[in-house]
Amino acid sequence: MKDLIEAANQFTLDEEYIISSENKRKEFIKKFPLEFLPEMTVEEYANTSTRDAFIYWLEHKEVLGGIGGGNASKFGIYKSGNGQYCKGASTKKRELTGEELEREFASLRAQIVTNLQLAGEDRISEINYSGLKLWPMVMLKILNIYYPEKFFNVYARKVIDPLGVDLNMFKELMNARPRNYILLQHLEYMKLRETEPFKSWDYVKVSEFIWKRYGERRQIKHWLIEHRYEDRDYLPLFNEKEVISLPVFKRDLSPYLASDDLSSILSEIKDEKEKAAVESFLNMEKGDIVGVKTTYSQRLEDGTLTYVLKIAGTAKLKSRVLDGYAYDELLGHTVPIEWIERMERDLPGFGGFRDKLHLITKKRHIKKIFIKGNEGDHTDPGDDSTQDVNSYNGSLNVIFYGPPGTGKTFNIAKYVVNIVESNSEDVDIKEHYKQLQTQGFIQFITFHQSFSYEDFVEGLKSDGKGGFKSKDGALKRIAIEALYEGLGHSKKLEKYAARKQEVLNALKEGKPFDFIAAPMYVLVIDEINRANMSKVFGELITLLEDDKRLTKDNETLVYLPYSRDPFILPPNLVLLGTMNTADRSITLLDTALRRRFSFEEMMPNSSLLQPIENIDLPGLLDIINKRIEVLYDRDHTIGHAYFMSAETEADVYQVILTKIVPLLQEYFYDDWEKIGLILGGIGENEDEPCIVYKETVNLQKLFKDSPMVATMDLPVKYKIKKKIKLVDVQRVYE
Repeated sequence: MKDLIEAANQFTLDEEYIISSENKRKEFIKKFPLEFLPEMTVEEYANTSTRDAFIYWLEHKEVLGGIGGGNASKFGIYKSGNGQYCKGASTKKRELTGEELEREFASLRAQIVTNLQLAGEDRISEINYSGLKLWPMVMLKILNIYYPEKFFNVYARKVIDPLGVDLNMFKELMNARPRNYILLQHLEYMKLRETEPFKSWDYVKVSEFIWKRYGERRQIKHWLIEHRYEDRDYLPLFNEKEVISLPVFKRDLSPYLASDDLSSILSEIKDEKEKAAVESFLNMEKGDIVGVKTTYSQRLEDGTLTYVLKIAGTAKLKSRVLDGYAYDELLGHTVPIEWIERMERDLPGFGGFRDKLHLITKKRHIKKIFIKGNEGDHTDPGDDSTQDVNSYNGSLNVIFYGPPGTGKTFNIAKYVVNIVESNSEDVDIKEHYKQLQTQGFIQFITFHQSFSYEDFVEGLKSDGKGGFKSKDGALKRIAIEALYEGLGHSKKLEKYAARKQEVLNALKEGKPFDFIAAPMYVLVIDEINRANMSKVFGELITLLEDDKRLTKDNETLVYLPYSRDPFILPPNLVLLGTMNTADRSITLLDTALRRRFSFEEMMPNSSLLQPIENIDLPGLLDIINKRIEVLYDRDHTIGHAYFMSAETEADVYQVILTKIVPLLQEYFYDDWEKIGLILGGIGENEDEPCIVYKETVNLQKLFKDSPMVATMDLPVKYKIKKKIKLVDVQRVYE
């Protein structure tokens, strides 16, 4: 608290900003006064096509903190791109019409009105957090607009959590799952206002200070966008209209930007690169810097190609694309810009950025390409797309599979945090993953050839008295922890043995379990296909099915063989596995197991790579993998992760020699003809541009002019260059 006060004493805020923020809040209340809300119609609440609805003002009118991101289901009811009112998202999306729509909206509206009434009467602790029909961050913003003296206008968990730690908030509140962020944020604000200098500040200044201290400052993103498409130069129109555009998938997306249908519309784009470009374009933010470019190549005297990036100018986005989007029949998707400079520059060695739109992430690229306009940063207080009440509705048994190097283990951390916390967009994934592991919500194990049922479920160990006692395995322990949450105890017993006994007693006595507000638990099984899965899971194969879980229609209880304990899997436990398809195909898995798991493929994604100097790294990976698919299969393609850490051309050479070539040798059992084909061909000697070359051996000298040499049919010897050059790598894909 002392550090917080010292920092606050140094903090200043422009008075005009405070006045502007308060005026926007008053403008909102004038448009939607408290007495208006009980009679508000669904059109006035959710008809975003008018750009004047309640939820449109909440998200797009820059009133107090931001709630951007996520999907339209965060508002409880929203208008879809096809003009129908809906609730839910993805597989849970459902259209509402007639009496059902009236009933659902009446219930949502009543909840908003009731919660505002409770806040006005200082009964915030009585707000039914776990029963919210809209996302907590949305409810928090509504409360903040009407009662700014009771809440601050930052709604991000990544801000509320560390502030709560610094203020030593109640342990029970901080450790609760789900954590009640509405009550926590209110109590934090009230505690701050008890102390100077916060006591004499208004809510805007307090909020800005909190965001500046705890919120991540959104770094300006830097982009490159092509101005030539299909032999047409759009640069004159960029200059004339002060816009940039993406003239692909020429379809007006305006009706879908504020709806949940955007992803389904974009799925119609067949070309993966065009789809990625449109998705990236729609994610561009106000203040981002864009270099308008084209590229060309020059062949040098030594035969190598130099790729040249030609910058026509740099500009800054005047609004985020979702707010400033306009469709033009000629230009396609457009967004307004403010030119920073329009001086042409040629940058040899940077022309590998040949796609329609690139996000530039490497600092040295930014420094070289964006000479002007890359100063400063932009903050958006409270931009938070988080739903805090857990709403995971995916499969409870999932296996991520794919070739090596596709980031299965790396990406599973984000997936796990998303399950436990309902969303992972506003948290430090690595830190949060570690924290959840420490708290016991996540367990990580690795299967191997000797992994057994006794390791996974339960086994026997010596009791020190000449006998044996049962020992719980990884699955049983985390299942017991997840089951305990369903008992609804307000205070958690400290020791695992005590919690286990509570669960066993409840199962034996048939006590009810309630998992509606229970936190999710995740068991991560790395290399799941390396063990004999049928033996490891044993009789629990049956329990894996969703409908066999506790409280489900066909819940199934078994008695374990060693302990004779009753056992059942709870509905708040997810099993996640990773599987390397280069080791074993999915088709080799036991049919019963394969039926009980969902499989999510993770294939190489070259769009995550960026060109490095004169090497088109995405193009290199794409052509290598296409050749592997033809000569072997897609399960043995090369993952993008192998190249993710490469910064220079020398790094790429090292990856090829020490990682890619050994992998190809393993795949093709030293069939050098195929390895050579994949790597761009086989050279007749070491001096040719190649990675694999034929080794010339002087047989007469080697065998001392023996006449038998002429009759011997010796195999061709192949070698890998110990040092490769740019021209060798360029030959692979050019």
